[in-house]
Amino acid sequence: MVIDGILSEDKTFTCTLFMPFEEFEKITTGNEVIEFFQKYFPDAIPLIGANALERDYFHLPAQAMVSVKCSPYHIGDKCVLMGDAAHAVVPFYGQGMNAGFEDCIVFDEIMNQFNEDFSAVLPEYTRVRVPDDHAIADLAMYNYVEMRAHVNSKWFIFRKRVDNLLHFLMPKTIIPLYTMVTFTRTRYHVAVEHWHWQDRVINRGLLLGAVGAVFGGSYLLIKNPPNINKLVVPTEKIWNKLAALITR
Repeated sequence: MVIDGILSEDKTFTCTLFMPFEEFEKITTGNEVIEFFQKYFPDAIPLIGANALERDYFHLPAQAMVSVKCSPYHIGDKCVLMGDAAHAVVPFYGQGMNAGFEDCIVFDEIMNQFNEDFSAVLPEYTRVRVPDDHAIADLAMYNYVEMRAHVNSKWFIFRKRVDNLLHFLMPKTIIPLYTMVTFTRTRYHVAVEHWHWQDRVINRGLLLGAVGAVFGGSYLLIKNPPNINKLVVPTEKIWNKLAALITR
């Protein structure tokens, strides 16, 4: 389950709760609403207010999310689909409206390329846009899984920091997926392919670095073995230190 919050200009807090329908059906009273939020989202209660949360939770019924994939986007030279009609996506990447606007830009570019000949423009539009729109639909679902299960992972946080560092050092080679999708005109499916490539490269680099560190450390220990006697601390000395700490 995921909660998505927005702080409005009037300082009120609006949230959208995403979870399976059967979980919604378990909550039938105001007290159960508060208990649920205290268990899973305790920091949201003071932002929304307990009374408002009890009252507003039941105003709208749970609704299904829709993801649309289809192909082709055209019929002959007479009809073409754009925006949500062609590729409605779940809201977790924030790219639904942007993808629709990009449809218009790409369509205009293809119109200029083929001198507004719809018999050529529409098939080309389908060829160009279908891979990208399917890719953003998949990314939106992936981002839900990431927000639900990965954001608290220490490995995930570590990898994000590594990615950002490498992007700072090599901005044209290592580019975070979100940066490619949100702040560039990189085609969605190309961004996904580049993301998978750099993910493999970085993971292999980290693995080689870890293996190198283990072998290097082992070599140094073998070449320069530590004096075990110096590492052993007499029991009496440890006891005296503990006693001194306790008596302070």
